[in-house]
Amino acid sequence: MLFTTIFLFVARERVLPRYRMAVMVSGTVTAIAAYHYFRMFDSFNETFGPEAVEGVVYNVGYRYIDWFLTVPLLLVETIAVLALARAVQTKMLVRLVPAAALMIGLGYPGDAQLNLFYEGDASLWGLLSTIPFLYILYVLFVELGKSLDRQPAGVVKKIKELRLLLLATWGVYPIAFIASMNATGFDETSFVLREAGYTIADILAKCLFGLMIFTIARIKSAADDAEFAKTEYKEEVSK
Repeated sequence: MLFTTIFLFVARERVLPRYRMAVMVSGTVTAIAAYHYFRMFDSFNETFGPEAVEGVVYNVGYRYIDWFLTVPLLLVETIAVLALARAVQTKMLVRLVPAAALMIGLGYPGDAQLNLFYEGDASLWGLLSTIPFLYILYVLFVELGKSLDRQPAGVVKKIKELRLLLLATWGVYPIAFIASMNATGFDETSFVLREAGYTIADILAKCLFGLMIFTIARIKSAADDAEFAKTEYKEEVSK
């Protein structure tokens, strides 16, 4: 994630200024994620490492703080890279960003085993978190789809791939959560299944997602400015 951050911030000059914000948001997402993974690694060592501190519990909050910040930003970069009309952008973001924050906020009590309603209420929180998730998918696949008619063909194709990537990677999170649930409680195997699933999904949903945003920004830059396309792609061919 850290290397993806470096690449995105360095490579932002390879797109037109109007698309650089989307690329920089992508780099910010991976930077935030990289920081929180360092924090999660420290928490893991304190809980399970050779020098584990007795009584210390693995802090799942680091992952949820990361998600609370980065998931809305992932949606922001998706809308920003399309350079839609201001009114359309605003309409999309006021729907997507609160829904993303609500999705993460509702998922935390279940994942942290807080038992706010009753013992073992994790599945209830998972179900509640699914509602804004489905709403986000509706906005991206239905509402956003109506705004793609003026986009270059290459961009439309990439946006479709981007939405499928989001659907596939975000779908891993509930699968990992469900796989970690068993009749005997949350044991070591459950923990490994959950964290491995979350980590794989994070890498794909942030690093690969960010690189796809960069690719879309390049395609749109070339479509908007013939001189940019001639210069940039001539350099790439010469290499």
